[in-house]
Amino acid sequence: MTRPPSPTAGHPPAAGYPLAAGQPPAAGHPLAIGRSSTAGRARPGRRGTRFATGAAALAVAAALGTPVAAAAEPTAGPPTIGIDRAEVAVGAQLTVTLTGWPAGLVNIELCGNAGRRGSADCAVTSAVQVAVTGNRPARTRLRVAAPPAACPCVVRATSLDQGTSGTVPLSVTGGTAPAAAPTTETGTVPAAKLVVTELRVSAQPSWSSVFGGSARQLLVATVRNDGTAPAVEPAVSVTLGRGDEPTGFVPPPLLDTIAPGEQRVVRLPFTIPAPAVGRYTVRGEIGGLSQPVVFSATVRNHPWGLPGLGVALAVAWYVRSRRRPLRPAEPVPAGPVDPADGRAGGDPG
Repeated sequence: MTRPPSPTAGHPPAAGYPLAAGQPPAAGHPLAIGRSSTAGRARPGRRGTRFATGAAALAVAAALGTPVAAAAEPTAGPPTIGIDRAEVAVGAQLTVTLTGWPAGLVNIELCGNAGRRGSADCAVTSAVQVAVTGNRPARTRLRVAAPPAACPCVVRATSLDQGTSGTVPLSVTGGTAPAAAPTTETGTVPAAKLVVTELRVSAQPSWSSVFGGSARQLLVATVRNDGTAPAVEPAVSVTLGRGDEPTGFVPPPLLDTIAPGEQRVVRLPFTIPAPAVGRYTVRGEIGGLSQPVVFSATVRNHPWGLPGLGVALAVAWYVRSRRRPLRPAEPVPAGPVDPADGRAGGDPG
């Protein structure tokens, strides 16, 4: 193998060959890029030196065929559920992290039977709710309680506002749950199916609502289970506000287990904050099922006391202005009496 000739005095090295110690690069050499050949030019400042050095490094990398990696833009992935361990005992605490979920309330619970029957397989009494805001991950702690059905167990997350749901498998030790109910003759798994058959909202009169203050309302919903499995303490979320997608939080009611064919009347008192004027929407969702149940109603509050109060104030002002005492007329100074007509003030001449 023939080695390239080493540079000698008076013969500058060719492009691509290494330089001898202390020897300046010749024209055309990669390291000569950005080097000034004009004598007497002012020395660049520190900022200019850094810029020239960076440009030279990029040029050398391009000349040597070294690839330059471009910064990758972050992309939003699908909603995921993360847990801090793959196996846990009943009674322990589990950290659950939600990433990429839409904003809103998310219900998290531990389910047996892989959660096939919805809330009928889940430990709803130990379920927790976490609020997801923006694109940041949400984290919460879940107490591991024995689910009503035997494993395989999963951690199930359900968005109460958007209907998004997902599961992640978890090995649970120490549980004594019975085996899941067998499938029916048609091959389907028994599941709860809730239906809202009646919904109405009535106003609770108060002096504050008459004059535009906070207004108390009462929502009454009739819920029936048309499924083949009980709905075990289903979770309910309620929001209130203007428009069709309200975001104001309303403390939800607690529902007991609803057996198949059973009907339950749910009463939910709530308050419209002041100033309560115009149209509002109250929206609810029953989660923890194979299919979330959504219901909504429109509420209107007209503070008729405000125009009535304005009219009363106007009438009172008018009456008061009419009752003001008239100023007495100034007395006319008396003068001599005219003998012709008997009136005072005649000309004495």
